[in-house]
Parts: sequence; structure tokens; C-alpha cells
Amino acid sequence: MECIILKLKNIQIDIKKLEEIGLKIKQEIEVVEFFDAQTYLAINHARMHKIPIFGIFYQEQVGGGVIEKFLKKLQTCKYRVQNYYYYPKPNEFFQADNVGLFWCSKFKNIEKLLIEILYRNKVISREIRNEIHHFNAKAFDYRDRRITLEGRMLSNLSDEWELICSKDVNEYDLINRVEEFYSAPVHINLGTINRCNLKCSFCFFFAPRYVKTHTTDFFKEYKMLDEKIVYDVMDYAAKNNSIVDLVGPCEMLIDKRVPDFIKYGKQKGIRFISMTTNGLLLDEEMTQRLLKTGLDSLSISIDAGTKETYKEVRGGDFDKLVKNVEYFLEEVERQNVRMYINLSIILNKEAQNEVELFKKRWSKYKAVNEFYIRNLIEKENKGMDVIHKDNHTCSKRIVCQKPWDEIHINPDGGVMPCCTMSTAVGWDNTNLGNLYEKTMEEIWNGPEARQLRKDLISEDFLKWKICEKCKEWSYYSIEKDDGDIISPAIEFVKVN
Repeated sequence: MECIILKLKNIQIDIKKLEEIGLKIKQEIEVVEFFDAQTYLAINHARMHKIPIFGIFYQEQVGGGVIEKFLKKLQTCKYRVQNYYYYPKPNEFFQADNVGLFWCSKFKNIEKLLIEILYRNKVISREIRNEIHHFNAKAFDYRDRRITLEGRMLSNLSDEWELICSKDVNEYDLINRVEEFYSAPVHINLGTINRCNLKCSFCFFFAPRYVKTHTTDFFKEYKMLDEKIVYDVMDYAAKNNSIVDLVGPCEMLIDKRVPDFIKYGKQKGIRFISMTTNGLLLDEEMTQRLLKTGLDSLSISIDAGTKETYKEVRGGDFDKLVKNVEYFLEEVERQNVRMYINLSIILNKEAQNEVELFKKRWSKYKAVNEFYIRNLIEKENKGMDVIHKDNHTCSKRIVCQKPWDEIHINPDGGVMPCCTMSTAVGWDNTNLGNLYEKTMEEIWNGPEARQLRKDLISEDFLKWKICEKCKEWSYYSIEKDDGDIISPAIEFVKVN
């Protein structure tokens, strides 16, 4: 059967093997990435000539055979009249970074792809992109899929895409060949110390009501992650195009090394570094140090609209916080520093009645990009989240994606696969390995990580008690028409 091949640049294809399967390659087209104008032109070309297009966005290792398996599976699906895609991922909702393979025979509404290409290349704004999607949905009478926070690669091409999925094949891909498909975590959360300058009433780490129920000794002694390990993590992130978020069981600015870590990471080429702070140590000196580092994003936890509520929920000096944050924002604006800044408020006690006051106070600063409004989450005395009422429901349990795209590094060197595990460290310090003993590469594809991935696929939670009761696998985020993001526990409100 004739087809056009669309492939990533520098990917080598064994044409003879494809011919043995019954394909006849009429034309090969190369693109730099999926969201490329050339991708749209190639698919449109195939549509005009009424010939299928086969997209290859995956470089097989020797003996992989994934392309061959994909095409053979398609033959059983009557692929001549369908659109299918394949990318080994834990569940159908997982937002893969790239399309592994796809076969397109139905060419309905591919202009949706063009809209996304223009938007991602900053030719059109988010508002215009949303308006066009909605207009086309009505004009051409098709179902307009919600665009999720991550943006699934093929979701805007057509309503008729189907995922090729085989549990046996996926187990093999996702466990034995994790380095081939998921060579490194996309997100690395990094905590360098285990101390804080506050004892917030809702904090799983330092609130007295939680501390008295802790069953591990994680917080009994002061822990500071060795700077060599931090620099090794930064090197690893730069090499593997991972993003780094400086957050953890601590107030990051207690660790005076942090600005140096950030500066090093940016010099090494890490594409995105963010940090979270409560702001009380964000004085003039620290502000100037941070503004020279190249930090991409800062989240400041304010959590109140008045000093009375702040005193009750955080126990700190609200006037000092306001002074620090105002100075920081003014300096960002004065120095014209490019940094994405969000201010957060947790809806705890009276804070839930002060959201509008919070917005009014801080929206006047042009440096503020986003408000982060989060429902209060509590934990039981074994470290498990008490699930809030806003969790989205699913008809069946799906495999959690966390062990395939993120890790959390604690100040004792322990590496955990997700935020739920990391916030339970006072009760359960089970981890995938320790950076004082192994490298990041060894842990990412190590026996513990492989076992966790296998157990999650087979729903065996004997060793992973937190996973058994966790609901984070069911969370997803929805982008509203105005650009705000709604998640089960969080609302992201755009400011500037």
C-alpha cells in the first residue's frame, strides 16, 4: 500500500523492512518537531492526494521492532480508513512529549493542528486560538475537545484518533525499555534542607498536629544535601532537558547556597528552574541575589489577605512579608527581569473569605503573572491525603504516570517518584534509591523504580501502600476560555 512518511530529522528508517510489511513509500518528508508548519503541509498534501501518511517520531534501538509491531497491529484494525497513534505511556490520559508513531487515513479537521502550530510559535495569542477553535467547532459541526494543560499532541487533529495499546507490549516498553522512551524525568523537584522558619497549621512537615504523629526520624536531625549532589543533579537536568523545581520539606531560602545553585543550573543550560518560598527571608539582599541568577519562575506562598489570618494559619509577620514581596515585585519591574511569578493562597480557615482581598492587593503589580488558589488538603496519621470533594471521578483506575515523568529529591539524598510520597516522608520514607549511594541514571532505571512501574501496571500495591489509596492518578487539568486553569485541588488565575 502506498503512503507518505513524515519523520523527525535524523531518524533512520529501514525502508526494506517497511516494504516487507507491505508499504510502498511514495515520499519522505522531514520535520524538526511535531508542531511544525511542515507537519501541517505534509498531512494536507496527503489529504489532497488521498494517500495515508505515516508519522515516525521515534528512533528504534537495535532489535526494538516497535515500528513493525505498530504496522502489523494496524492491519488487524483495518487502518486503511482510520487514524491511529502509538506512544508507550502508562495510560491514555498521559500527555506524551512527542508522538511516537501515527497513521492518518481520515483527514478531518486538520486545521486544528495549524491553529496549535501558530499558537505554539506565538503567531497568535491564547485568546485568539481559543476563539478560532470554538468558531470552527460550530461552523464545521465537530466536537471540540478540551485542550488540557499539557496539550496532547494529536488531540487537535481530529476527533477520530485512536490509541494503539497492548498491555503486554506496554509493560515491556515501559519497564524494560524505560530509558528508550523516557530517558529521564521531565520534572525534578529538589529539596536541599529539612528546616523551615514557620510552623504553618496545614504543613505536613512542621505543623505541631502533624509532627506529633510522625513515625520516621526524617526531621529529627538537620539534613543538608551535599552541594556536589546538587550540582550533579543540575548537570543531569541540563543533559536530559529536565526542568528543576526547588521545593521540598523546607523553606528554600534558609539554605543560602540556593542562588548559587540556580545560577549554576542556568549556566549549564537547564531550560526552566522554579522555586517556592514563603517570602519571609526574601529581603533586599536575597532579592538582588535571586534576580541575578536567571531564575525562571518564583512561587510565593502568602495564604492570607489580612495579618490576622496570616498570624493564625502561618504564625509569621505579615507586615514583613508584604514589605519583602512588594520590594521584590518592584525590583522585578524596575530591572525588567523576565521571571514568571505566582502568588498562592491556600483556602484554610478565614483565608477562604479573603481571596478577593488577596487578588486586589497583588493584581496591581505587573510583575505578578498568576494567582495559585488551592483547596486545603489534609493527611491522616499514616501520611495519606484526605481526599477533597473536588477530585474528578473516573470509571476505572488508570496507571499513574508519575514514575515515568518526575522524581522528588529529598535532603537526605532519597529519591521519591511523586509529590504524594514526598509529602508523606514524616510517616514513610520508602524511596527508589539514595544519591549518596547511586547516580541519577542508576536510580531512574534501577530495580526499585522498575518494580514500582511494574506494580502500578499490575495494580500490586503490597509494597506501595501510599499508591493504593492515592487518587492523584485521576487528576487532570482543564484550560478555560480565558486561559485560567482548573485542577481538582487548584485554580490557576492569570493576572498578567
